Amino acid sequence: MLPQKQRQRLRLIHLGWLAMVVAVACSILVSREKEALSFAWLGLASLPGLAGYLLLGPDRLLNQFAPSFLVITWTVFAAFALALSGAAMSPLAVLFVIAPLVALNLQNSSMAAEASIFGAGAYFVAILLSEIGILPMGETVPGFSSVARLLAFAALVICALLVWFLARGQEQRAAADQIQPVEVSHPAKATIPVPAGSGVLLLDVTPDGMIRGADGDKLGLPAIGAGTLLRDVLNPATPPATLQGPSPMAGEATLVSGRKVGFCATPYEGGTHLVLIDRQSQDEKTASVDAETHARDAVRQRTAFFASLGHDLKTPLNAIIGYADMMRHGVRGPLPEAYQDYPAIIHDSGQELLLMVEDMLDLARADAERYRLEPEPVDLTASAQSVLRQLENQAERAGVKLRLKADEEVWAQADARAVRQIWQNLVSNAIKYSNSDSAVVLDAEISGNAAILSVTDKGAGMSEDDVRLALEPFSQGGNARGVKGTGLGLAVVKRFAEMHGGQIDIRSAPGEGTRVTVTLPCAQDADIDPMGDAAQ
Repeated sequence: MLPQKQRQRLRLIHLGWLAMVVAVACSILVSREKEALSFAWLGLASLPGLAGYLLLGPDRLLNQFAPSFLVITWTVFAAFALALSGAAMSPLAVLFVIAPLVALNLQNSSMAAEASIFGAGAYFVAILLSEIGILPMGETVPGFSSVARLLAFAALVICALLVWFLARGQEQRAAADQIQPVEVSHPAKATIPVPAGSGVLLLDVTPDGMIRGADGDKLGLPAIGAGTLLRDVLNPATPPATLQGPSPMAGEATLVSGRKVGFCATPYEGGTHLVLIDRQSQDEKTASVDAETHARDAVRQRTAFFASLGHDLKTPLNAIIGYADMMRHGVRGPLPEAYQDYPAIIHDSGQELLLMVEDMLDLARADAERYRLEPEPVDLTASAQSVLRQLENQAERAGVKLRLKADEEVWAQADARAVRQIWQNLVSNAIKYSNSDSAVVLDAEISGNAAILSVTDKGAGMSEDDVRLALEPFSQGGNARGVKGTGLGLAVVKRFAEMHGGQIDIRSAPGEGTRVTVTLPCAQDADIDPMGDAAQ
């Protein structure tokens, strides 16, 4: 939308054109030659001025079609006037200059170029048609030559005004683009620098309401700077006098763009220092700061809770697992036959609970950005074999077979403990959700610059919504009904993958099983010992 002041200037120019057309009509009335066709042409000449006066009114918004309509009106009128007033010899050829100048004042340079090209083409066609005799070289309407000369003079006046207003507008825009900090002469003669985008605008306003200087955020005002009137900045419902009292004041106002601002006005001997503060920007910043503060507090509280709970649980769990292992191996002597299976159950259940505790601690540390990875070459195949040995009893009790498809070394540049926990979580989940007499397949491979590990089962499967839920901490999909768990397994796997710069991909469908793939960085050959050990 054009600034109000610029619309007023253009409207005044079009009103001046109407006035000059009326003056030509009056001159014809008092002359001896009164041709009806002359008055008809004057009526046609008034159309561009009338269109500009109506479209640029103070109560109308300049919509996207209005500039084109206004420029086309001037161009079409110029073409008709040229064709019917002597063609190439017509003084009304000057009318072709008005359309490009109007477009430039409407801040549309491309439309000005199009109007100029059309005008030059129309004049060339007029010359051509005159030479071959289709258009006359002289007067076509009796008595119209005097009217054409008067209209040509009026067109020259309009062109001069348009050029002058265009130059004035460019000077004001240049001043706005080179905004200088406002020199504050009250009370301490200091310069106040305000960064752009801060939502704060400082204005130095003269007693008669003209802006002497501006600094800071323009608050969505396209052309504000030295020479702009304060009333062109404010909504008409907020008169400038409201902000220019004899004593300091503060309150709220509305800009021409509809934006709500708070203002603080401080009068001094040479005018008023006015501070405008964007209410919406300040409210959004305050809400954003509050939300970030609450989020940090929530993460801090959750981290502290999990850290305390995890450490409290790990000590007795390690003791339970250790004693169960001693009982399994008969360190203090063989157990009665009726109790032979219990130590293995206690050991496996303790391992499962310990994995949950580790998940909680790792997730809390990752949220608090306290988890530090120690990347090194890690053989995914060897890590998977170790996890299979650990979880074979759990799989045997569930009636599930574990199978490792990879038979070669697959080296990833990753944290060894994180890789082991990824395998543990994926395999443990697959066992839980698999049917009896089914198989869980582990695989690892190199693809390009990535090391990829995967776990596939033929269990319950998940829908797309269940997959999204399963990747969120403490959330479980609909397939988890009746299956114990905290909902942390896949969330921890996802977090570890992202911390390594990799990703997790889950392909699943209800009743068809699940395949989870984790991508990790591939280790460099120079870091791997030829004998199969990582180089130090």
